[in-house]
Amino acid sequence: MHPGDYEALTAFDAVTGSVRWRAGDDGFFMSPLVCELGGVRQAVTVTQKAVIGVSLTDGRVLWQAPWSGGGSGGPMPVLYDGMVIVSALDSGVAAFRPLKTAETWTVETAWTTKDVSMYLSNPVVIGDTLFGLSHRSSGQYFALDARSGKTLWLGSPRQAANTAVVKAGDVLFLLNDAGELIVTRSSRTGFEPLRRYEVATSATWAQPAISGHRFFIKDTRSVALWTLDATAEDRRP
Repeated sequence: MHPGDYEALTAFDAVTGSVRWRAGDDGFFMSPLVCELGGVRQAVTVTQKAVIGVSLTDGRVLWQAPWSGGGSGGPMPVLYDGMVIVSALDSGVAAFRPLKTAETWTVETAWTTKDVSMYLSNPVVIGDTLFGLSHRSSGQYFALDARSGKTLWLGSPRQAANTAVVKAGDVLFLLNDAGELIVTRSSRTGFEPLRRYEVATSATWAQPAISGHRFFIKDTRSVALWTLDATAEDRRP
């Protein structure tokens, strides 16, 4: 994690709480991602100055790509086909490809776009498409080609201040901060909502959890369990 006042990436012993290592410069509120790249299990995170990959065993910085978006905050990095996709407030979206040859790492910029930017809303990848909510235009859903960064479509403006995006198969569940849950197709041609549900009467800032046909929704007052009948209407909690 990046503890305290946005400090460097820090590994703690889960049993004792002692610090095992620290790596990189100070970060911001962009959660680290644990993944495998080049056959190496590592933590990928964003610092104030760069995107970095860090060895889980000793905290050694394996690779880094200069990127200034870490100073403004954004969602957790997303992994797609060996690429690390990042975004931040007013920083567009960028995809970096770390490559390992023998013991040497290099990083190439796969693509960038300024068409959309993400701040608090996390994106997801379904197939070869990146779906999310851009903070621009007061909240605008979008789809990008994850291979090239090409903008496939931009939705209507003023949709939400923040949306938690969850995928289940080829379906997207979008939980807006105002308590609206949108079920939509993962379309590459446009925004295609199937159903809309009001699932809370106060702000829903937390990520929903999906288990089978069950939806756990937390608002500022409570946690509720909703169930979805795929053959009929939804059931209220």
